[in-house]
Amino acid sequence: MTIAGVARASALACLGLCGAGLYAEQKQAAADQRETTLPAILAIEDDRASTRADLDVLLSATRGPSSQAAIRALGRLERRDVITDLLPYLANAGTRATASVSVGLALTGPALEGVPRGQQERAVLDALVTAGDLDLAATDPSALTAIGRSLGRLPYDNVEAFKAAETFLRKVLERPFPKEFDEPHIGAARGLESLARLNRKIGTLDGDTIDRLRTVARTLDPRRASQQRNALAALIAAQGVDADTLEVVLARGDPEVRRLATLALAGSGSAIGDDDRLFYIRKALSDSSHIVRLEAVRAWARRGVKDHGCQPLLDALSDKSTHVVLVAFDLLGDVCRNDESITVRLASEARTPRPLGTWQREMHAFVSLAKRDRERASISLLPLAMHQTWQVRMYAARAAAIVDDVAVLTRLASDAEDNVAEATLAPLRRLAGAESDQLFVHVLNRRAKRSLKLAAVRPYEVIRTAALALENATPTAPLVAALAGALERISAEQCETSRDTRLALITRLAQLGSPAQVETLMPLVKDIDPDVADAAAGVIARWTGKAVEVETPHQRSSAIPTTGELAEAVRVVFEMDTGGKFDVMLNPVEAPLTRTRFLAAARAGYYNGLTFHRVVPNFVIQGGSPGANEYCGDCPFMRDEVGGMHERGTLGISTRGPDTGDAQIFINLVDNPRLDFDYTVFGKVCTGMGVVDEIKEGDRIVHVEVLPPIKTCAG
Repeated sequence: MTIAGVARASALACLGLCGAGLYAEQKQAAADQRETTLPAILAIEDDRASTRADLDVLLSATRGPSSQAAIRALGRLERRDVITDLLPYLANAGTRATASVSVGLALTGPALEGVPRGQQERAVLDALVTAGDLDLAATDPSALTAIGRSLGRLPYDNVEAFKAAETFLRKVLERPFPKEFDEPHIGAARGLESLARLNRKIGTLDGDTIDRLRTVARTLDPRRASQQRNALAALIAAQGVDADTLEVVLARGDPEVRRLATLALAGSGSAIGDDDRLFYIRKALSDSSHIVRLEAVRAWARRGVKDHGCQPLLDALSDKSTHVVLVAFDLLGDVCRNDESITVRLASEARTPRPLGTWQREMHAFVSLAKRDRERASISLLPLAMHQTWQVRMYAARAAAIVDDVAVLTRLASDAEDNVAEATLAPLRRLAGAESDQLFVHVLNRRAKRSLKLAAVRPYEVIRTAALALENATPTAPLVAALAGALERISAEQCETSRDTRLALITRLAQLGSPAQVETLMPLVKDIDPDVADAAAGVIARWTGKAVEVETPHQRSSAIPTTGELAEAVRVVFEMDTGGKFDVMLNPVEAPLTRTRFLAAARAGYYNGLTFHRVVPNFVIQGGSPGANEYCGDCPFMRDEVGGMHERGTLGISTRGPDTGDAQIFINLVDNPRLDFDYTVFGKVCTGMGVVDEIKEGDRIVHVEVLPPIKTCAG
């Protein structure tokens, strides 16, 4: 049956009949001869089914013992031409959940030529709703979780389709389930959160849906806290939180529920009156959970400061949670600017950190002081710029940018630590213009630093920032030579994670260079990275007036696990320099390639000695970069294995676009539904989440060890 046939037929008929799909007449002989073991399927998924033969193997494997893996792999290709082949698996209870996620992922691919706009979207919507009705009538409705999440993320372009999805998700919420099957409510609420957040220009949730979400959010059963969280998140996305719901959820036992309620208090769509709002924010400021207090500090800065001053923010400086303290310091740089007593307090806090001690409190205070009092901050800048801790020097550079101290910025631009120099470049260009050219030449000439114990520290981020900051610079021979030299040097490293840096260098060469640099760009048309090759070919064609053929070599990105490796049960223990430990269990089903890559890196000692360089309270912590920044990671890219739920404590892979993971990891500090379907989930913290909560920027991973599982931590 064609796509058009699916759209015209009822969804139920489609589930029973449309098994052949676009490849109905494909010859099975070649596919039947290919091995379709799980490792073989994973190898094809990792290669993104680069040949028709590989695609045929996946299609054939959907009918074999590894059908779940094959269905999952087809969806992750993000190709619409496999949608009709996936739809029949919605009819089978055993494959329904996996197929629900996969058809949604496949629909994110480019539109098919000749297929009317919206036709596939409607076919998938109807099929998912019909599959959901089958699950509602089943004794085991567990696939409804996946169906609900997938419905929330479909691309909608009309209100009719939006309302069809909403109606079904509300129906799931209205259906009572035994406690052992309460997951469908979580999936439906999570789907409604996505539906409301992603489609504000198309439609809004109606009153009946809002009422049902409020009922779920106000449930009294503490065992259904996850339902409460997701329902409340959906209400926040739909701006449907009312006063009665807020009063109930603010008193709930689950800290995540109270955090979301406090977040709603600060929102512009809150239905609660100003006096009640401030009453509840004050109450949240003394909550037992730091994630609630942190949200309350932010809420006070937004809603209470204007009429009631900054005393609660000053009180937060004594909080037992470092994260609450640092957020309060950051906020005090921007509010109550005329209150001299606050400036004096910040000046007293902005001391020079001890050489080997913690530095976060002092440096956050110092940056806020720079915002309020340039003269006071300028007095202390130079000693901080000479501190032995590089993070202190980096924050000094940020403060120097605020107070426009060119001398300190110039000094720090030559710092041996790439992250310190990187913080100076944009402000230096703004303040010094062409007078900073020589500094930029030096930065562009930076080389990778190697250590016997740690992975190579490649200066990709600082060089990328330099290239971006040189936009509209006056072309000079030294600048052009430095840009070309950096591009040649980095390209020779054959490191996939250098993509963004090299694209920035090519862009700047195209602007500042001339046809004389064709010789530099020509080798790149055969580069390992097709994006780099295309960019180089485009510049060459513009300079010469002649099209250039791109010839990128084909290469696989990952080591493929064996059946034995996939069956190995392990836990992973992180030991931090603070003395704390936390254990992680990994997911061999949803993210086998990521699990394999992570375990290999951990066993090789890759993460030992690295840091968590990015800490965003009430969001994520990110680490695993040899350079302690976004752009320095392990060279080979990793394939995304998306589809999991980003809940508190889950581990994901940091990326800068599809399939660009470089072994940097992040841990979700709270539920983050907006990351679903975009970032891989490959594990979860099973013991020691309190240690994770306390990790600060720059905290070091002493050791990562792979051990046998224990009762509370297997995977």
